Amino acid sequence: MIIGITEVKPKNSAYKLNPAEFNLDLIDNYDLFSINIDSDKGRGMILYVHKTLGAKEVNMEINYEENIFVKIALNNNDALLLGLLYRSPSEIALSNNNSNLLNLITESTQKNFSHILLMGDINYPNIDWETHSCKSDNIESDEYKFTQCVQDNYLYQHVTKPTRWRGSDTPHVLDLIFTNEENMVSDIEYLSPLGKSDHCVIQFQYNCYTKLKIDNRTKICYDRGNYEDFNKEILETNWEVLLNQGDHIDKNWEKFHEKLLEMEKRYIPVKKIKTSTKRKSEFYMDKKTLEKIKKKNSLCRKSIATKDPSIRLEYNKVRNQVKTMTNKLKREHEKKLSTNAKKNPKAIWKYIKSKSKTRSGIGELLTDQNDETSRKTDDDKEKAEILATFFNSVFTKEPEGEVPTLPIKNTKNKMLQMDINKEEIAKILKGLKVEKSPGPDRIHPRILKELAESISTPLCIIFNQSIRNSTVPSRWKEAQISAIFKKGKKCIAGNYRPVSLTSVVCKVMEKLVREHIVKHMKINKFFTDRQYGFISGRSTSLQLLNVLDKWLEALDNGKSIDVIYMDYMKAAFDTVPHKRLMNKLRAYGTELSVLNWIC
Repeated sequence: MIIGITEVKPKNSAYKLNPAEFNLDLIDNYDLFSINIDSDKGRGMILYVHKTLGAKEVNMEINYEENIFVKIALNNNDALLLGLLYRSPSEIALSNNNSNLLNLITESTQKNFSHILLMGDINYPNIDWETHSCKSDNIESDEYKFTQCVQDNYLYQHVTKPTRWRGSDTPHVLDLIFTNEENMVSDIEYLSPLGKSDHCVIQFQYNCYTKLKIDNRTKICYDRGNYEDFNKEILETNWEVLLNQGDHIDKNWEKFHEKLLEMEKRYIPVKKIKTSTKRKSEFYMDKKTLEKIKKKNSLCRKSIATKDPSIRLEYNKVRNQVKTMTNKLKREHEKKLSTNAKKNPKAIWKYIKSKSKTRSGIGELLTDQNDETSRKTDDDKEKAEILATFFNSVFTKEPEGEVPTLPIKNTKNKMLQMDINKEEIAKILKGLKVEKSPGPDRIHPRILKELAESISTPLCIIFNQSIRNSTVPSRWKEAQISAIFKKGKKCIAGNYRPVSLTSVVCKVMEKLVREHIVKHMKINKFFTDRQYGFISGRSTSLQLLNVLDKWLEALDNGKSIDVIYMDYMKAAFDTVPHKRLMNKLRAYGTELSVLNWIC
């Protein structure tokens, strides 16, 4: 499914819109392309394309303010160029802009696409599209030039019925659909407008052979797992024999990993994911509301057919009733979500996320990040390599040789050698958040939490071997990295930040090591009293209360207050000098096996 919407922003609105406000309920299934939504320019446009179509944005050379172009791969190496256009009626006097529109249409037909589909609100009321002629004989008029451009580029226009009317105004054909072949469009329907718009919605079938990215994935149903038998088999497994202490840590990890995933297949059911293009309502629609929506659509069709002002007035009345009823249902739905927020927090956060996140993917990237005039690529492999090169470049390049050392701290209580027990592991596993994603090893936190007591035995063997030998499984060093757009131009790799998804089991091990070090630091009072955050019992909220108390005391004594706020730059954690960090840990008396493990 493809949905194109023009004139998204209301006229003379003081409220500035955000692209996140235009997310569909099924945003995960759609790619969102937009222009002029959060700026003062134009009226704004939105284009939704279902993810199975694999649309990629196309940048046109002609400078025309309101246009969105994407390409969609078809069978037999063919491709569809899809364009959404808007021409403002207030720009009639701006002949340069009208000329750019003609040049843009010409450019679209010269890009060697086998299929072309252009649609949008062009606002030329004096063109008769049944005869492709203008009501005026003036060959210098913009409307005449537009019809000539359409004919010169061998495009077919498919809309013949009026698409816009208001009150006693004469209905006009303003919203158009162009293709480069006559039979590409069929089953055109003229539906009721969106909200209070005076343009009807045009629905049609576009005929082509698409190369759909069919989602044949299977979903693992962790909620329906047989954890009782799963636990039983883990307890019956002789892990002391299976995980040979003489083997390398990689071998033991692979044995555990393969055994666990093999058992998961037997005890956790799976189901096939069905890809759907149908949009579901985000809240329940009662029978009365559905009947009212049906009546609204019926009156809209009647109004278009008869052009009777009284029917139009009745349609307006029913349309307003539908808006009131759906708003009421939406408020009730939101109230229910907030009431049950403590019992079902996932539902309300899912709803909030759908309203506050815009996911538009990674656009075309410059092949040479130091030259903004270089070629852009939309090839996934090339984009991954460009991003990887940039992310690698920001890491600290430490000089060869020795680095400065810190004086050894006076430790009254030396750090003991780390010995991990099953109880510690089980405690952390029971506290895992099951809604989190698994890492590259595909071990889901739900399984680890459900099997906390039994699975702590093999993990205890692997963790202690890892600490004693100061090695970690190589698989723990793998990560799935997503590039998240921050701000600026989307074609520049430096405007993205990496988010890594790593092994959940490795994170459990890291937490145990961290707790061991923090305990040592606390016993020896190495933390300053000014340290808040990242330490249990000393939250940033407590810090705020503490500093407010000091500020109020200063104000009571007639003193002034100057405050400096600082934040880490985006690459701060990528540029930590590892050699200096290790020297600092050594100076604070970190036990040798733990130090080597971190190293």
